[in-house]
Amino acid sequence: MFLTFLVLMVTVQCGLCDKVSPKPGLKLFREDYKSVEETCLAVGFVRNNCRNDSRTTKTSESHLNDKYHRVVAFDVRLKDNKRNLATKARVVFETVDLNEGQGYNVSTGIFTAPSGGIYVFDWTTLAWIGQYAYTSLVVNDQFKSWNHCHDGTSKTSLPCSKMTVVKLKRGDKVWIGVFGGPANMNQQYTSFSGYKL
Repeated sequence: MFLTFLVLMVTVQCGLCDKVSPKPGLKLFREDYKSVEETCLAVGFVRNNCRNDSRTTKTSESHLNDKYHRVVAFDVRLKDNKRNLATKARVVFETVDLNEGQGYNVSTGIFTAPSGGIYVFDWTTLAWIGQYAYTSLVVNDQFKSWNHCHDGTSKTSLPCSKMTVVKLKRGDKVWIGVFGGPANMNQQYTSFSGYKL
């Protein structure tokens, strides 16, 4: 009789355990999934990929980095000295040290934004002794930021640098142009770089 009572108590307690902490059902799972999906979309993580069919969605870290966090950065410099560049001339930087995202075109000197966002650009010019190089960051044919490098009467070359932050749309064109010619720049110390934040 005691054994029967013990078995009955264990059975009742196990039954109560299931009622106190039920296993999650399909409805609860769907609600949790929807909450995660909404959070993921709200913070912009993997953008619309949360809505994709799970059979076609790749979730590996490398895939997410490649598809959604693509690095855009370039660093270029002059190959040869530039002499007497006229006003509105484009400075073409022929030596490419970095071109992640393939936004910089070495033959035209134009950076084309592969995606919209906030970009940081900087450029350094080295004016020849006794010369000047007045350059500007040009965005879609509009002068946006200026770098006034004038050596004057000193007996040494003068380096000048400028950094600018701009908001670009996909396909916007950016380059360094001369806003007051003639510009004279030393190859080794004149460079242009940019990256997307």
